Amino acid sequence: MALGNGDAETNNVLVRAGGDPDARLIDFEFAGYGHALHDAVPLHLPGPGWLTVAAPGPAAEYRRALARGVPEAEDDRRYGLGLAAACLWYALVRVERLPALAARPPGDDSRAQLVSILEAAAGVAHGALPHLAGWARRTAELLRRRWPDADRDLGALPPYTPRRH
Repeated sequence: MALGNGDAETNNVLVRAGGDPDARLIDFEFAGYGHALHDAVPLHLPGPGWLTVAAPGPAAEYRRALARGVPEAEDDRRYGLGLAAACLWYALVRVERLPALAARPPGDDSRAQLVSILEAAAGVAHGALPHLAGWARRTAELLRRRWPDADRDLGALPPYTPRRH
């Protein structure tokens, strides 16, 4: 258990101009004690800021910082299993929005975001939880077929691309 801000999404971090590494978390309405890997999920799955999550730097730094207080984070097997479970949990929570997304008009960015979340969670979990990763991947494929407008590569978007509303 760790104290976290509970909403470590990209739009809740202030970064100084010029590449200064001194960043500040903001937006603490969900702050509290929870599993330490909860705040690691946005470093691996796309959030509302459409952050490109392919860069390993922030995720590796988070893990190093976590390991200073939680030595188990250095164990690749244990950390991988925990991170896989956390990412799949987040994807399952987002799938709960399926009826609302299905009712939205074609082209709504939230549909593509859900597909991207499922695919990213499958990528994180493929080694640790292969059956659940397969479910996430198959669900993403099904949604791409159901929503042709969501069949696009969000990884090709530049970081922080604004969403259409």
